[in-house]
Amino acid sequence: MTDLLSRPILRVRPTTPTPTRPLVLSALIAVASSAAVGLIGCLAVSVAVWFSGGSGAFGSAVRTGALGWLVGNGSGLVVQGTPLTAIPVGLLVLWGWLLYRSGRWAGAHSLVRSWSDVVAGVGAAAVAYGGAGVVVATLTSTETVHAGVVRSALAPALLALLLGGLGVVSGCGRAGKLFDLLPEEVRAGLVGGATGAAVMLAAGGVLFTASLVVHFSDVVTLAEGARAGVLGGLVLALLGALLVPNAVLSAGAFIAGPGFALGSGTSVAPGDIHLDALPAFPLLGVLPQGDGSAWWLSALIVLPVLAGAVAGVTAVRRYPVYGPDHAALRGGLAGLVGGVGFGALTALAGGSVGPGRMQDVGPEAWGTMLVCALAFLLGGAVTAAGVRWVGSVRGRNGDS
Repeated sequence: MTDLLSRPILRVRPTTPTPTRPLVLSALIAVASSAAVGLIGCLAVSVAVWFSGGSGAFGSAVRTGALGWLVGNGSGLVVQGTPLTAIPVGLLVLWGWLLYRSGRWAGAHSLVRSWSDVVAGVGAAAVAYGGAGVVVATLTSTETVHAGVVRSALAPALLALLLGGLGVVSGCGRAGKLFDLLPEEVRAGLVGGATGAAVMLAAGGVLFTASLVVHFSDVVTLAEGARAGVLGGLVLALLGALLVPNAVLSAGAFIAGPGFALGSGTSVAPGDIHLDALPAFPLLGVLPQGDGSAWWLSALIVLPVLAGAVAGVTAVRRYPVYGPDHAALRGGLAGLVGGVGFGALTALAGGSVGPGRMQDVGPEAWGTMLVCALAFLLGGAVTAAGVRWVGSVRGRNGDS
């Protein structure tokens, strides 16, 4: 009985110590860890290929892995005077995710007193990551293969600024406060536009997956024809996986209408499919066959309008306005933001992959942006106005 009475009635939860590390220092640690993880991963793959029987010296394998890290950060390469500007978007997303997670850790485990601390931390992260790009580009430069120093500084710095900065702001608990500082019209446009762009990305993913299922035998035939061995096959599979986001964005451009190119003078778009000789890369087996004149291909143009409708409805549902005219304005703005945003994303999937006609590969970004902006704008404005009108009619009927 005495033991029972002597036990504490309330359990006190242990308090978490208040962070004391400056955000700038945490941001530098986060950026260093992100760069190290990415570099080690690329070096491991490259060295594994070299050990399995690859040609060249060990130093060349190390250099190839480091250049792969640069390419994934958007730095691009120059090979024997030919610029290679295409980016494997899957690798870009992976590096961006690492920066976001490490930035979130830095924000959550640092002493943040004001917005100036946040700005200093994000700025330090961007400068440090850009500096890492310059160092890697300088150390890997040869007469035949090199990465431009300026782009190797700016592209990684921009990636760290956007995604690392987003992680820092989110980690220190200021993301919501920063978003609330924006005008309501801007917030509605961003939320609705992001939703509409996500719908368009999902449509591209569905089209790519369907084409992969239909043409799976062609993909397998191309993979077997490469005769790359077990490890080589794994490398091909890894490269294909990193290029899947490029394919999804290209499929989205196909849905919008302008389509994409696989070399100068080629086109893959509804009603206009003509291709020249292509490398035997397995992922290319998913390409549509024929001349693209099937009726359902042309009917895909309705999907951007529907994506705009989703953007408009989301905007007016999350941020209601009175009157169909105001709803049309808000929904149209959300659609415009989503269309322009999706068109900008397709620009990431294109670039140069080789000399000659292979310098023009990827979605028709400007055309896709224009078509999506107009289609999203139309769908968002009309649907948002319609939803608001229906709501007002129901309200009047309920009052009566």
